[in-house]
Order: sequence, then C-alpha cells, then structure tokens
Amino acid sequence: MTALSLPLPAPSLLRRWLPSIVWMLALGGMAATLLLHIESVQTARGIQGGFGFLFQPAGFRISESLLDVTPDDPYWMSMAAGLVNTLTVAAVAIPLATLLGIALGLMRLSSHPLAARCAAVIIAPLRNTPVLLQLFVWYGLLLRLPDVRQAWQPLPSVLLSNRGLALPALQGWLPYAAVLGVALMIGWRARRRVGNLAIYASLAAAALAWMLLPALHIDLHIDLPVKRGLGLQGGWQPSIEFAALLIGLVVFHAAYIADIVRAAVRAVPIGLVEAGQAMGLAPRAVLRLVIAPYAARVALPPYANQCLSLVKNSTLAIAIGYQELMAVINTAITQTGLALEGIAVAVAVYLTLALMLGGGLSAWNARNTRHGPGDTHGARLGDRPLWNAADGPRHPWRGKLASTVLALLLAAAAWALLDWAVLHAVWQGGPAACADAAGACWAAVGENLPLLFFGTMAEADRGPALIACAALLAGIALTLGARRLPAQARAGLLMVLMAVVAAALTGWPWGGALIGPQRWGGLLVTLILAIAALAAAVPLAFALALLRRSSSRAGSLAAAGLIEAVRGVPLVTQLLFASFVLPMLLGGGVSKFSMALAALTLHTACLLAEVLRGALQAIPPGQMMAARALGMRPATAYATVIWPQARRIAAPAALGVFVGAVKDTSLVSIIGVFDVLGAAKAVVAGTDWRPYHVEVYLAVALLYFAASLALTRVARRMETRGG
Repeated sequence: MTALSLPLPAPSLLRRWLPSIVWMLALGGMAATLLLHIESVQTARGIQGGFGFLFQPAGFRISESLLDVTPDDPYWMSMAAGLVNTLTVAAVAIPLATLLGIALGLMRLSSHPLAARCAAVIIAPLRNTPVLLQLFVWYGLLLRLPDVRQAWQPLPSVLLSNRGLALPALQGWLPYAAVLGVALMIGWRARRRVGNLAIYASLAAAALAWMLLPALHIDLHIDLPVKRGLGLQGGWQPSIEFAALLIGLVVFHAAYIADIVRAAVRAVPIGLVEAGQAMGLAPRAVLRLVIAPYAARVALPPYANQCLSLVKNSTLAIAIGYQELMAVINTAITQTGLALEGIAVAVAVYLTLALMLGGGLSAWNARNTRHGPGDTHGARLGDRPLWNAADGPRHPWRGKLASTVLALLLAAAAWALLDWAVLHAVWQGGPAACADAAGACWAAVGENLPLLFFGTMAEADRGPALIACAALLAGIALTLGARRLPAQARAGLLMVLMAVVAAALTGWPWGGALIGPQRWGGLLVTLILAIAALAAAVPLAFALALLRRSSSRAGSLAAAGLIEAVRGVPLVTQLLFASFVLPMLLGGGVSKFSMALAALTLHTACLLAEVLRGALQAIPPGQMMAARALGMRPATAYATVIWPQARRIAAPAALGVFVGAVKDTSLVSIIGVFDVLGAAKAVVAGTDWRPYHVEVYLAVALLYFAASLALTRVARRMETRGG
C-alpha cells in the first residue's frame, strides 16, 4: 500500500504568508488579552458584563424625541430614541447647511468685491473656531430671547422664545409618507422603460392614497402651536438645545461647504463655458446647464466628507443637554458601569451610519462620473474672473443698486456691532456695573482672567505656569514665523524654550515644587495638549502610513482598519472611551489629561496618516528604485529621498489637520479636563456672571481664531511656494 501524500505548500508561499499569519495572531492575542483584562476589572467591581443590559429598564426619560419612550422601557429603546434624535438633526441640518454653503460660496465667487469680502468675513471666524464653542455661543444667544409670553412671531403660527421654536406640525404623516415614498421609488425605477409617465402615475397613486386615508381612519391634519397660560400647546416644539445644535452645525459646516463650492466652480474648464456661450445660452443657463453639473462632480467627494463630519459632530449635543445617541449611551454607561459594551454599541452604530451615508454618496459619485472626468486640459475658471457680466452694460443700475443696498446693510450691521461691543460696553467693574448696561460686559472677561488663564491652579503655581505659557507661545511664534533664521538657530532656540518650560513645571534646578498634570488648568492645558498631541501624532502617522502601504497584507489591513475606525467614529466617543476604558486597562491612576492626550493623538495621527499616504503615492516609484540602485538601504532612502518630497507635498493638507487638532482640544472639557473652554464654562456657571456668557465665550473664541488663522496663513504660504 502506498501512503496517501498531500501537497505541501511551497516554501516561497509559506515564507510569504508566515509574517502575515504571525502578525494576525499577535493582534488577535493582544485584543483577547485586553478584553479579558477589562472583564476581570469589571468582575472585581461587581459588574456583570455582556449586552444583556440592553433589555433592562433604563430608568430615565427621553425628554424630546419622535419616539415615545418611558423610564420603564429597556435601554435599547432609549438608545433608539437617541438615534432618532441624531438622524433628525442630520436630516434637517444637512440640507440647510448645503443651501447656506452654496449661497456663501457663490457670494465668495462674485465679481462684486464687496459681496466677496463680506462672504469671506463671514466664513473666516466660522472655520477657525471650534464648533463646540460656537454651540455655546448660539445657546447663550438663544437663551436671551424673550419668554413664551412675549415670544416672537416672524411668520404666522411660528413662535420663537427662550424655550425654543414652535412650528406647525403635520399629524398622521407617517403612513402617507411611506405610501408616497414607495410610489415615487416605483415610478423612478419604471421611468427608464415608460418615461416620465411613470412619475406622473406614481404621483396620481399618492394623491389617491391621500383621499383614501380618512377611510382607513388615519387622521391627517395640521396642528398649530398656540399660547395657553404660561406656555405653548400644539405643533412641533423643538427645544432650545435642539435649536442651538441645529444652528451651530448648519453655520459651521456651511462655511466648509462654501469653500468646497468655490473650489469646484473654479475647477470648471473655461472651454466648456465658452462652448455654452457660443451656443447662445444666457449666463443663467450656462450656470445651470454647464457650470453646475461639472462643479457638482468635483465637489461631491469633499461634500460627502462634510456630511459625515456633520453626523459625527452631532455628538457634541452631549455638552448642551440634548439627548442624542451619544448622550443616551453616556447615561447608560454611568448607570450600569458597562463602559466597553456601551462604547461598542456607539462605535457599531456610528460606523454603520458612516458606511451607509458614505456608500450612498460614493454610489452617487460613481454614477455622476461614469462618463469620465471630461475636459482635463486648458485653463480653468479660477484662472480668470468668473462672471463676464454679459448683461452688465445693458443694466448698469442693477450693480449700483445692489452695491448701495449691500453697503447700507453692512454699515448698519457694523454700527450695531460697534455700539454693542465698544460704545456702550462695560470694561471694568463687577456684575452690578453690567446690570443696566446696553452693550457688552467685557468686565466679565477682565475680572475672570486669572481663572481663564490658570483654571483652578493654586496661587503659588500661577507664576511658573505663566512662564511656561510664555515660553510655549514664543516657541509657536518661532516655529511659524521666524523663517529668516537658519534652521540650526531655530532648533537651538526651540530647545532653550522647551528647557524653560520643563524647568518652570518641574522646579529644577532652583528646587521649586513639581506641578503635575493633575494641577494644570486653563491656557496651560490647551497649549500643552495641542503641542504634545501634534508632536506625538506625526511619528505615529508616518508609521501608520508606511504600514498601510507595506507589502504585508495583515499589517496593511490592520493599519487600514484602525485608521478607518478612528476616522468613522466621533472624537467625543473616542474621548469617552479613553475616559472609561483606559483606567480599566492601566489599573487606575491615569490622569484625565493623559487620557485626553491619548485620544487626541490617535485621532490626529489617523487623519494625518491619510494625508501622508496620499503624498507618498504622489512620488514616482522610480525615486525609490533609483535610491536603491545607488546602494541605499530602505530606511536611508526614505529619510533622504522620499520623506523630504512627501513633506513638501503634504505640508498644506497636514497643516489643515493641525488646525483641526488645535480646535479639537476644546472637546476635552466634555470629560472634565479644565482647559480654556472648561474655565470659561466655570466662569459662566456662577450666578453673577451667567448673563454674560456670550462675552466670555467670544473672548475664548478669539484665542482659537488667532491660533487657527496663524496656521492657515502658514499653510497658504507653503501651498503658494509649492505651486
């Protein structure tokens, strides 16, 4: 008998897959070890792990949701109500932000200099200040509205007060919306075969369903809000928190969408526009039939990123008390202690939303670009003024009238702002001096400068903290502005300044007391957090970019999975993960500053890794081949040939990531880190200065605006040099 022989894998194939298998086993072992450690910590605390808590009564009420949830309902229903709130905010905010962004983008493109500069003045502060800070400002402004008895009524049956917005509501609309949606979907599918007649037929079917609804005992009517007693009844009454979140997300993302629209329109080839004009199309027809379709194809990918960012930024509602998904999960974690399970639910939901929204927009993008990129040669609209104003000479009075009206509106707005911020402002004194003031109370900022600068630091620690802040600011100015100094001189000065910071905080060599991270606060926390996160993120991002481009499939998939997971999950969720789970992994004793630094570093590194990966892909492969042909090792080739080129290519986009990282430091106040924004919240938490929270938040916004504007200008200068 002959023994049955099985084919063995070739040695070359085994050598090829062995590192990947070992890498995957190592990652799986590390993950299993971490999970077992977390479960053991939870068991030691008397917490029974698992997802069974989802079916237990939640014990808290969802104050505002389209789903009626009671405290006796299980956790999963409360989370579903929070998810509905998140989707409601996104469904309302995305169309409004798109419309506002298009309007601002077209204003920015206008050949009228006054309109273009006005749009630029609106966009700049919105882009360069944290969205969380803007939410606080809008929340404070809405709280200054009159009460319900003196509610504003800008439109019939539309009431606006310090309790929120009251709108007419359509009752019993869900069945009709379902019928209409199904009818339109069937009609759209059948349109290719029978033409637009299918659309008309579907609309007729929806109208028939409208008439049959009463026969089905479905009451479809409009419920109007009315004043009764000390409150309002009827209609849809979204809270002041919902209104603040909606306004903040709309205006913040509209500023980014405006730049996307501007860049997309400037990328339209001039030849297409001239072809449309040669066919006798009017300027509006050229805009609608030529410019808009091409610009939409260019703008769709970055627009999709903004839609995903808006959904993720809805988690900031946790800071103003609106019960969206992350706020509900945070409450569930606090009650049950199941941090890992709660964060896992949040990660799964947000990644699913990102995949669904991103997949839909990607399919739309693929459909729009199925015919190729079109004309990719020749001049673009950005190379010359966009509008030739073909009807300008025939109607010169229109431009003059528009300029006059816009100038009058800007003058009125500037005078109102000057009157409030300067002429009638109170600059010093206590709360009593601001009680009867008709303008801003900047005394609320001046009287609380020590708290804003140093937080709750002891009096003895404020001197060294001030020295450290001054040295850090000098180092930032040296890095961004002193381009005329030689590189060695800049490096030497930076080392001296960092030594001053270390000496001030450690007390060495003069024998002072050590000031640990637990005692830091205010401006010192913001500066150190931003600088340390950026410094640690750069090497980690480079390692992730190289690992994702490596030939090892397991390493590449691991890096891609980590990057996409971090990019798809809101930073608030990552901060809460660090706040709840890291102490379990490390056995406690971890400062909140360290947890916030870890979350910010990982988030910034994953965003930066994609920028570096794109820059590395832009370098021709022949560069590495030539370096290896000269006898260089891979590490030497990367350090001396590839990395200098990739750094120049990635510099503008990388500085954009840095600007976002500086603004993201404001989110650490959510987990209790006492940064500048946390200090501002502490100022307005007191009853004396609470009425003047807008002034306090505006002062903090000015700090972030200055830092972001400095980084933005550096990015533009490097982009110009690179061009």
